[in-house]
Amino acid sequence: MMAEETVKTETIQAVDRALQILETIGRVNSMSLAELNREIKVNKASLSRLVYTLVQNGYLAKNEKSGEFSLTLKTYEVGLNAVQNLDKLSLIKSTLVDLNSRCGRIAQFSVEDNNQLLCLQSIGKEAMSFSVYTSVGHRSPLYSTSAGKALLSAYSNGEIIEKWDRMNIQSLTENTLTDLQLFLQDIGLTRQRGYALDREENEYHVFCVGAVVMDFSNRPIGAISISGSTLTPQEEKEVSSMLLSSSRKLSGLLGYAVR
Repeated sequence: MMAEETVKTETIQAVDRALQILETIGRVNSMSLAELNREIKVNKASLSRLVYTLVQNGYLAKNEKSGEFSLTLKTYEVGLNAVQNLDKLSLIKSTLVDLNSRCGRIAQFSVEDNNQLLCLQSIGKEAMSFSVYTSVGHRSPLYSTSAGKALLSAYSNGEIIEKWDRMNIQSLTENTLTDLQLFLQDIGLTRQRGYALDREENEYHVFCVGAVVMDFSNRPIGAISISGSTLTPQEEKEVSSMLLSSSRKLSGLLGYAVR
């Protein structure tokens, strides 16, 4: 009987510590084992086993270059399923439906996952003759897409450089920005405008406008983007206004104090 009670106590402690690890890392972008150990006062060997168990189960990802650990989208998915009264995906979908109906272009919501852009929602049928990255679950580079650049603009230049060093930077078209300094200049323009542009940087004949979406923690949780076959100065002015209105509204619904 005593042995059974001991096992139950140890199991509860292990779960408690695993949750502490997720919550602690969730408050920052990433942490090393040493940093975690300073926050969570447990045996280093036990902490390491717990962290790597979370990695194996897909809740944490390790950056092999820095040795730091960060949350994955699996934790985001669990949270979305658990918090029924805050149905973020429903809010996102209704925002995209409204945006698509107003601008007549494909509207998408994408998130950052392991230094890539992952499409979670896409509204609007492709009526054009080219292939466009509009399918849910499709992954694209952060550096060559409007949504990716919009997301990156919410980080400091130092954080962007760290992410840049972990990306496989390559020219996808002749317009792709592969020079870091030119890319940072483009990010600066994105911050000034409030939205990012992709002028055939990821795919020829595809023009996109993207804006970041923030939540109650003042952190970027994703980006909304609009895709089309053209983007004249007048079209940019019109669709960017609609996009910014939608991204700010969604950010506010998710608890962000919109300025």
